[in-house]
Amino acid sequence: MDDRETSREIERTAAQWVARWDRGRLSSAEAEELKRWLAGDARRRGAYLRARALWLRSESASALGPRYDPEEFRTGAEPSRRPGSTRRCLLEWGGAMAASLLLVVLTAALHMPTAYATVKGEMRLVPLAGGNSMTLNTDSRVEVHDDAGQQRVRVVRGEVLFVVSANANGAVMIEVDGRRVRAAAASFVVRKLPAQATQMVVLQGHAELPGARTRLDANTRALLPVGEDAVVDVETVAADRLARELAWREGKIALQGETLGQAVAEFARYSDTRIVIADPRLAKMQVAGLFATNNPVGFSLAVAEVFDARVQQGRGSIVIGSAH
Repeated sequence: MDDRETSREIERTAAQWVARWDRGRLSSAEAEELKRWLAGDARRRGAYLRARALWLRSESASALGPRYDPEEFRTGAEPSRRPGSTRRCLLEWGGAMAASLLLVVLTAALHMPTAYATVKGEMRLVPLAGGNSMTLNTDSRVEVHDDAGQQRVRVVRGEVLFVVSANANGAVMIEVDGRRVRAAAASFVVRKLPAQATQMVVLQGHAELPGARTRLDANTRALLPVGEDAVVDVETVAADRLARELAWREGKIALQGETLGQAVAEFARYSDTRIVIADPRLAKMQVAGLFATNNPVGFSLAVAEVFDARVQQGRGSIVIGSAH
């Protein structure tokens, strides 16, 4: 029977299904019936998509008001005001436009970027083309675009470690705050955190900022102001400092002389459990040590022991205060 089904019959059935869908949510039985119908003939999926596209078009048109008639927008057409003609004209006009509308929708979908994100306390390794890779630290988000065959990764927020191979065919472009970075045979970190200047730290190899005409070599850090042509401040960073800053790859926070207030802010990036310093004098104390990012309680107890402080735990918070 499917072999004898004409295209017109398929289009008619597809329209009926969309009409049923328009009246309300399909029941489980109806949804299963639709699934079987779509699987019965490859032409049915296309017909159903076209019918859905036409329905969406007509719904958008109805928002323009009851006097809207698409025929009026054709060159040289006379305005039509016949009562009840709007829906009929839409069906006639939409039939000719459905295929092109569907093509536009599919084309746009093909150019949509792929997003990757992590939640607080999560770390994620993502392979890229050409042997490249990126590792997202806690609470980070990136978008991967395909620009005519070249990958472009836009850092939306957070901290991301990029490892770029020497393979020229696998080159990847990194974008942050409208500024683009080129690198080959290099590893570097892009850090875009709230209330901080965006940073880029090169660990190995070198990277280039074309707009600023700046080259970053290994063990250097750049502060990236917004705007591709803005002046970039570059500084050399000691190897041991870089190692501490990358301790997050092992699930650690490495502190070496940071204040307790700074340490608490760092822990807040990895956990929803708030650490509150009740005594302002304690917040200025310097801290050193290696701590697990997912253990704010252990960190707080260690601090309390060193500084003779007191720890109180509540729902979702830890309060560190003076013992006296």
